[in-house]
Amino acid sequence: MRTHFEQELLDLWQGRLAYAREGINYDLHGAALNVQVDLRVMPGHEEDFAWVLVAIQDITARKKAEEYLYYLGTHDVMTGLYNRTYFQETLQRLQATSHDPITFIVVDLNELKEANDTFGHEAGDGLIRRAAEVLKAAFEPGAVVARVGGDEFVVILSHTPASAAEQAVDRIRSLLALNNKYYRGAPLSFALGVATSRPGLALDAVLRSADDAMYRDKAASARRSRAHLHP
Repeated sequence: MRTHFEQELLDLWQGRLAYAREGINYDLHGAALNVQVDLRVMPGHEEDFAWVLVAIQDITARKKAEEYLYYLGTHDVMTGLYNRTYFQETLQRLQATSHDPITFIVVDLNELKEANDTFGHEAGDGLIRRAAEVLKAAFEPGAVVARVGGDEFVVILSHTPASAAEQAVDRIRSLLALNNKYYRGAPLSFALGVATSRPGLALDAVLRSADDAMYRDKAASARRSRAHLHP
């Protein structure tokens, strides 16, 4: 693989007399700086390169702004999880490039409306942030964990069979119990649905299966709550 310096020399010998490149430099304290190097061979020196104008510009602020804009475009600001846009882009990419098995875990935050109505929207927002804490802790950085709606989250696990997905659900439930011991106030409760892809089945269909399983779990949870209140 050529270094930038070697590529620049090759460009010069091949007659390319002006170009700009971005790279990393370091200040006197060792801090990294994003820089743009502009190089131009001045007229009349195309053969001997005796006069070359080189300009180095610090573009660290611009790069940080670009990174922040990218973050805002792909993340949910409240939770720090990926947002619906990033989730949909990932789904489309996986449809085109990935191989089975891919597992979806659909997570719905139970009784968010009740928490908002009883304790106020600040309490509801707190539950959403707590839900994100649990999901972040349950998965390795390579997993796509996205907030796709007000109270709905989806986890995408590439190259993950159904057996590993069940282990992931167990982790979520264990961390959920731990979260409820740590926090006071409205309890955090999830409805969960899981589905794993198989050859010939579109990922949209797999996601719908996980969504259906989540609604079944939500209905079962509601029945258990009613039975507990009215034995």
